[in-house]
Amino acid sequence: MKTRRENRDELSFGYFFPTGQTDHIWSEEAAQATPPLNKRVFIDMARAAEAAGFDSLFIADTWSGHQRAAERGGHQSPKYHAPMLAMGLFAVTEHIGIISTFHTTHHKPAHIARMGATLDAFSEGRWGWNVVTGFGDPEARLFGEDMLVEHDERYAMAGEFVEIVKRLWTEEEPIDVDGKYYRVRGRIKAPRPMQKPHPLLVSAGASPAGMRFAAEHCDMLVVAGNSVEKVRETEQRVGPITEAVGRVDPLGVSPFAIVIVREHEGEAEEEYERLCQSLNYEATVELTADILGDIKSIEELFDGMTREEAARAWGSGRGILKFLGTADQVAEQLVEMKRTTATTNILVNFPLWNPREVLDFRGVLDRLHDAGVWSPPEDRDHSW
Repeated sequence: MKTRRENRDELSFGYFFPTGQTDHIWSEEAAQATPPLNKRVFIDMARAAEAAGFDSLFIADTWSGHQRAAERGGHQSPKYHAPMLAMGLFAVTEHIGIISTFHTTHHKPAHIARMGATLDAFSEGRWGWNVVTGFGDPEARLFGEDMLVEHDERYAMAGEFVEIVKRLWTEEEPIDVDGKYYRVRGRIKAPRPMQKPHPLLVSAGASPAGMRFAAEHCDMLVVAGNSVEKVRETEQRVGPITEAVGRVDPLGVSPFAIVIVREHEGEAEEEYERLCQSLNYEATVELTADILGDIKSIEELFDGMTREEAARAWGSGRGILKFLGTADQVAEQLVEMKRTTATTNILVNFPLWNPREVLDFRGVLDRLHDAGVWSPPEDRDHSW
C-alpha cells in the first residue's frame, strides 16, 4: 500500500490526464497534433507518466455542458467517465496514483463509498477522489432537476456527504444518519479502502464556501492562478479558514500549470504563442460560457473583461500558471515556486501531449532531484 509523503520540503507532480485532444489551450494546431483518445493511447499515456516519475494522474470530468463546436474540434472532448477510466489505468500501472472526479450532487453517499473503496482496494491504495459538487444547469437536467442547487448549499450538502462516506469507509458497525440532506442506515460490503484514515481527497473550490469545505474535509486544494502572487493570495485567504475550522494538519496546495519544455532557449515560449494563434474561437466561446458563472475561482480571474476578452484569455491558458523553457529553466522556476509558496503538488498540463512529451519531463524532475525537492519513484513508496 502507498503511504503519504511526509517530507513537505519536496514537491509531488500530478499529470492532468487528457480528457480531449486539447486542455487549457483550445488550439487547432494542438488538436491536430495530439493523438485521438482510445484504449491504446490512454494506456500509453499512463505508462509514460509512471515511467517519467509522476506521482499521480488527475482525471477531470463533467457530465454535460460542453457543446458541439468543442466536440467537433476535440476540445475537452470526449470525456471518458473518470472512475471507470481510472479502473482501467490501475490495471496497467504499478505505483502511480490516480485521482478521479466524482460529483456529490448527482450521487448518494453509498454510491461513492462503494465505488471509491473498490478503486482503492483494487489499486492497493493508489486512488484519490476529486470532490466536485456539480457543473451547471445542463448537468442538473440530466439528473431530473430543473437547475443546479445554489452554490453555497451545494458545498453544505457535500460536507455532509463526505462525512457519511468517510464513516462508511471506516466504521465496522452499521451507521445511522438522519442528516439535513441525506439519510443512511447500514454498512457497505467489503472491500474497504486500503489508505488510512481514508483515500486522498482533493477539491478545487476557491470561493469562501469552497475553501471552507476543503479545509474541513479534504487533503489538497487545487488552485487556479496565473502567477506565483495569485497562488500566494489564495494561500493567504485559505489560512484563516483552516484556523477557524480547527484544522491541525496543513492543507496541501496544488496549482494548475501549463508546461512546455524544449531543448533550446526561447523555443517553448514561441511554441506557446504559436498555439494561441490557432485558437478555435467558436469552441472557446462555448467552453467559456459553460465555465464563467459556474466556477467562481475562474470567473474571478477575468473580472472586468468582456465575455469575448475572457473567452480569448481563458482559451489561451492566460488564467493558469505557465512554466516554459529548457529543462534547466523550468526546474529553476519550480524550485522558486516551492521556495516562495506553500505548494505541495503541481498539476501539470502539456498542451501538445503525447507519450514522448510526458517522458521528456523526466529531465526536469532529475534536476529537481538534484535540488532536493523531488524523489524518484524507485526511492519512495507514496503516490501523493
